[in-house]
Amino acid sequence: MSAGGATVTPMDVPTADELAESQADLNEYLAYMIMGEAFNERRYVDRALTALTNHNLAAGFRAEFAGEKPPDDLDGRQRCARAAVNAVLSMDVVSRWDATRARLDADQLQRRTPDGAAPLSTADGAALVYLITHAKLGAAKVGIADTSGLRLAQHRRKGWQILAVFQVSAKSAAAIETDVLKWWRGALGLPSYLTRAQMPQGGWTETVAAGRVDLAATVTRICNLAVQQDARPSRSQDGRLAC
Repeated sequence: MSAGGATVTPMDVPTADELAESQADLNEYLAYMIMGEAFNERRYVDRALTALTNHNLAAGFRAEFAGEKPPDDLDGRQRCARAAVNAVLSMDVVSRWDATRARLDADQLQRRTPDGAAPLSTADGAALVYLITHAKLGAAKVGIADTSGLRLAQHRRKGWQILAVFQVSAKSAAAIETDVLKWWRGALGLPSYLTRAQMPQGGWTETVAAGRVDLAATVTRICNLAVQQDARPSRSQDGRLAC
Protein backbone atom coordinates (compact mmCIF):
# COMPACT_ATOMS: atom_id res chain seq x y z
CA MET A 1 0.00 0.00 0.00
CA SER A 2 1.32 3.45 -0.80
CA ALA A 3 0.18 7.02 -0.95
CA GLY A 4 1.92 10.35 -1.21
CA GLY A 5 5.25 8.64 -1.81
CA ALA A 6 5.09 6.79 1.52
CA THR A 7 4.66 3.04 1.76
CA VAL A 8 2.56 1.44 4.47
CA THR A 9 2.93 -2.31 4.87
CA PRO A 10 0.46 -4.50 6.78
CA MET A 11 3.00 -4.76 9.63
CA ASP A 12 2.90 -0.97 10.02
CA VAL A 13 -0.85 -0.89 10.64
CA PRO A 14 -1.66 -0.77 14.39
CA THR A 15 -3.88 -3.52 15.74
CA ALA A 16 -7.20 -2.68 17.36
CA ASP A 17 -5.70 -3.44 20.80
CA GLU A 18 -2.69 -1.22 20.10
CA LEU A 19 -4.95 1.64 19.05
CA ALA A 20 -7.17 1.22 22.11
CA GLU A 21 -4.21 1.20 24.50
CA SER A 22 -2.71 4.23 22.77
CA GLN A 23 -6.00 6.13 23.07
CA ALA A 24 -6.28 5.20 26.76
CA ASP A 25 -2.75 6.45 27.46
CA LEU A 26 -3.41 9.66 25.52
CA ASN A 27 -6.64 10.27 27.45
CA GLU A 28 -4.73 10.10 30.74
CA TYR A 29 -2.06 12.50 29.50
CA LEU A 30 -4.76 14.93 28.32
CA ALA A 31 -6.71 14.67 31.58
CA TYR A 32 -3.71 15.76 33.62
CA MET A 33 -2.88 18.51 31.12
CA ILE A 34 -6.41 19.88 31.41
CA MET A 35 -6.20 19.80 35.21
CA GLY A 36 -2.88 21.60 34.95
CA GLU A 37 -1.14 19.01 37.12
CA ALA A 38 1.46 17.64 34.72
CA PHE A 39 2.69 17.21 31.16
CA ASN A 40 2.19 20.85 30.15
CA GLU A 41 5.73 21.33 28.89
CA ARG A 42 6.02 22.04 25.17
CA ARG A 43 7.68 18.71 24.45
CA TYR A 44 4.59 16.91 25.75
CA VAL A 45 2.01 19.33 24.34
CA ASP A 46 3.29 19.07 20.76
CA ARG A 47 3.25 15.29 20.87
CA ALA A 48 -0.21 15.25 22.47
CA LEU A 49 -1.66 17.46 19.73
CA THR A 50 -0.12 15.25 17.06
CA ALA A 51 -1.56 12.13 18.72
CA LEU A 52 -5.00 13.67 19.26
CA THR A 53 -5.21 14.93 15.67
CA ASN A 54 -4.23 11.60 14.14
CA HIS A 55 -6.41 9.51 16.45
CA ASN A 56 -9.40 11.60 15.33
CA LEU A 57 -8.47 11.39 11.65
CA ALA A 58 -7.86 7.64 11.85
CA ALA A 59 -11.34 7.19 13.36
CA GLY A 60 -12.90 9.19 10.53
CA PHE A 61 -13.55 12.36 12.53
CA ARG A 62 -12.58 15.87 11.53
CA ALA A 63 -9.85 17.38 13.71
CA GLU A 64 -11.50 20.77 14.10
CA PHE A 65 -8.75 22.26 16.26
CA ALA A 66 -6.20 21.38 13.57
CA GLY A 67 -8.44 22.24 10.61
CA GLU A 68 -7.96 18.81 9.06
CA LYS A 69 -10.42 16.41 7.46
CA PRO A 70 -10.08 12.63 7.71
CA PRO A 71 -8.52 10.92 4.67
CA ASP A 72 -10.98 9.43 2.20
CA ASP A 73 -8.86 6.36 1.61
CA LEU A 74 -8.02 3.44 3.89
CA ASP A 75 -4.29 3.88 3.39
CA GLY A 76 -4.49 7.46 4.64
CA ARG A 77 -6.42 6.51 7.77
CA GLN A 78 -3.95 3.73 8.51
CA ARG A 79 -1.06 6.18 8.24
CA CYS A 80 -2.88 8.47 10.67
CA ALA A 81 -3.37 5.55 13.07
CA ARG A 82 0.34 4.74 13.01
CA ALA A 83 1.25 8.43 13.50
CA ALA A 84 -1.10 8.62 16.51
CA VAL A 85 0.36 5.53 18.17
CA ASN A 86 3.91 6.71 17.50
CA ALA A 87 3.19 10.13 19.04
CA VAL A 88 1.89 8.56 22.26
CA LEU A 89 4.86 6.18 22.38
CA SER A 90 7.10 9.23 22.03
CA MET A 91 5.40 10.79 25.07
CA ASP A 92 6.03 7.59 27.00
CA VAL A 93 9.72 7.68 26.04
CA VAL A 94 10.07 11.27 27.25
CA SER A 95 8.29 10.41 30.51
CA ARG A 96 10.56 7.41 31.12
CA TRP A 97 13.62 9.52 30.37
CA ASP A 98 12.52 12.07 32.97
CA ALA A 99 12.30 9.27 35.54
CA THR A 100 15.70 7.88 34.48
CA ARG A 101 17.29 11.30 34.78
CA ALA A 102 16.01 11.55 38.37
CA ARG A 103 17.61 8.17 39.13
CA LEU A 104 20.92 9.31 37.64
CA ASP A 105 20.84 12.45 39.77
CA ALA A 106 20.29 10.32 42.86
CA ASP A 107 23.15 7.99 41.88
CA GLN A 108 25.54 10.93 41.48
CA LEU A 109 24.58 12.23 44.93
CA GLN A 110 25.07 8.81 46.47
CA ARG A 111 28.59 8.49 45.04
CA ARG A 112 29.44 11.74 46.84
CA THR A 113 28.10 10.45 50.18
CA PRO A 114 31.08 9.16 52.25
CA ASP A 115 29.16 6.55 54.23
CA GLY A 116 27.25 5.28 51.20
CA ALA A 117 23.90 6.08 52.78
CA ALA A 118 21.07 6.64 50.36
CA PRO A 119 20.76 10.42 49.96
CA LEU A 120 17.31 11.77 50.70
CA SER A 121 17.88 15.41 49.87
CA THR A 122 15.31 17.94 48.79
CA ALA A 123 14.90 18.21 45.02
CA ASP A 124 12.95 20.46 42.72
CA GLY A 125 9.70 18.76 41.81
CA ALA A 126 7.94 15.80 43.40
CA ALA A 127 7.61 12.15 42.49
CA LEU A 128 5.92 8.99 43.71
CA VAL A 129 7.78 5.97 45.05
CA TYR A 130 5.60 2.87 44.99
CA LEU A 131 5.35 -0.85 45.67
CA ILE A 132 3.00 -2.92 43.50
CA THR A 133 2.20 -6.63 43.17
CA HIS A 134 0.77 -8.89 40.48
CA ALA A 135 -1.11 -11.93 41.79
CA LYS A 136 -1.14 -13.88 38.53
CA LEU A 137 2.56 -13.32 37.83
CA GLY A 138 3.51 -13.79 41.49
CA ALA A 139 5.66 -10.67 41.36
CA ALA A 140 6.33 -7.50 43.32
CA LYS A 141 7.85 -4.32 41.94
CA VAL A 142 9.30 -1.15 43.41
CA GLY A 143 9.38 1.96 41.24
CA ILE A 144 9.09 5.70 40.86
CA ALA A 145 6.58 7.71 38.87
CA ASP A 146 5.52 11.28 38.23
CA THR A 147 2.85 12.69 40.52
CA SER A 148 0.16 12.49 37.84
CA GLY A 149 -0.02 8.74 38.44
CA LEU A 150 0.10 7.93 34.72
CA ARG A 151 2.85 5.37 35.19
CA LEU A 152 0.88 3.61 37.92
CA ALA A 153 -2.20 3.65 35.69
CA GLN A 154 -0.22 1.85 32.98
CA HIS A 155 0.71 -0.86 35.47
CA ARG A 156 -2.88 -1.15 36.77
CA ARG A 157 -4.13 -1.80 33.24
CA LYS A 158 -1.72 -4.73 33.13
CA GLY A 159 -3.17 -6.25 36.31
CA TRP A 160 -0.89 -4.78 38.99
CA GLN A 161 -2.23 -3.71 42.38
CA ILE A 162 -0.83 -0.89 44.54
CA LEU A 163 0.45 -1.83 48.01
CA ALA A 164 2.12 1.45 48.92
CA VAL A 165 2.80 4.83 47.36
CA PHE A 166 4.42 7.94 48.90
CA GLN A 167 5.01 11.39 47.49
CA VAL A 168 8.56 12.69 48.01
CA SER A 169 11.05 14.74 46.02
CA ALA A 170 12.12 13.24 42.70
CA LYS A 171 15.66 12.58 43.94
CA SER A 172 14.37 11.06 47.17
CA ALA A 173 12.08 8.72 45.24
CA ALA A 174 15.01 7.51 43.15
CA ALA A 175 17.13 7.03 46.27
CA ILE A 176 14.41 5.04 48.05
CA GLU A 177 13.95 2.81 45.00
CA THR A 178 17.72 2.25 44.91
CA ASP A 179 17.75 1.36 48.62
CA VAL A 180 14.99 -1.26 48.22
CA LEU A 181 16.62 -2.79 45.14
CA LYS A 182 20.00 -3.04 46.90
CA TRP A 183 18.25 -4.77 49.80
CA TRP A 184 16.45 -7.21 47.52
CA ARG A 185 19.44 -7.97 45.29
CA GLY A 186 22.25 -7.73 47.86
CA ALA A 187 21.09 -8.67 51.35
CA LEU A 188 18.36 -11.07 50.20
CA GLY A 189 20.09 -12.29 47.03
CA LEU A 190 16.92 -12.09 44.95
CA PRO A 191 17.34 -11.47 41.19
CA SER A 192 14.92 -9.76 38.82
CA TYR A 193 11.91 -12.04 38.58
CA LEU A 194 10.06 -11.08 35.40
CA THR A 195 11.28 -10.79 31.82
CA ARG A 196 10.96 -7.92 29.40
CA ALA A 197 8.23 -9.84 27.52
CA GLN A 198 6.15 -10.15 30.71
CA MET A 199 6.21 -6.38 31.25
CA PRO A 200 5.75 -4.71 27.85
CA GLN A 201 5.12 -1.40 29.65
CA GLY A 202 8.65 -1.59 31.12
CA GLY A 203 10.03 -1.98 34.64
CA TRP A 204 10.85 -5.69 34.71
CA THR A 205 14.34 -5.07 36.18
CA GLU A 206 12.74 -3.74 39.39
CA THR A 207 10.71 -6.91 40.04
CA VAL A 208 11.15 -9.70 42.57
CA ALA A 209 9.31 -12.95 43.34
CA ALA A 210 6.54 -11.82 45.71
CA GLY A 211 6.64 -15.11 47.60
CA ARG A 212 10.32 -14.73 48.48
CA VAL A 213 10.22 -11.25 50.01
CA ASP A 214 8.55 -9.88 53.12
CA LEU A 215 6.13 -7.41 51.55
CA ALA A 216 5.12 -5.91 54.90
CA ALA A 217 8.78 -5.27 55.74
CA THR A 218 9.26 -3.71 52.32
CA VAL A 219 6.32 -1.37 52.85
CA THR A 220 7.70 -0.41 56.27
CA ARG A 221 11.14 0.24 54.80
CA ILE A 222 9.72 2.52 52.09
CA CYS A 223 7.51 4.37 54.57
CA ASN A 224 10.34 4.92 57.04
CA LEU A 225 12.61 6.34 54.35
CA ALA A 226 9.81 8.55 53.03
CA VAL A 227 8.82 9.84 56.47
CA GLN A 228 12.43 10.89 57.10
CA GLN A 229 11.81 13.49 54.41
CA ASP A 230 8.58 14.76 55.99
CA ALA A 231 6.86 13.27 52.95
CA ARG A 232 3.17 13.62 52.41
CA PRO A 233 1.57 10.17 52.10
CA SER A 234 -0.14 9.91 48.76
CA ARG A 235 -3.51 8.27 48.39
CA SER A 236 -4.23 5.08 46.50
CA GLN A 237 -6.96 4.87 43.91
CA ASP A 238 -9.59 3.92 46.50
CA GLY A 239 -8.82 7.06 48.52
CA ARG A 240 -7.06 5.35 51.42
CA LEU A 241 -3.63 6.38 52.63
CA ALA A 242 -1.19 4.14 50.83
CA CYS A 243 1.18 3.69 53.78
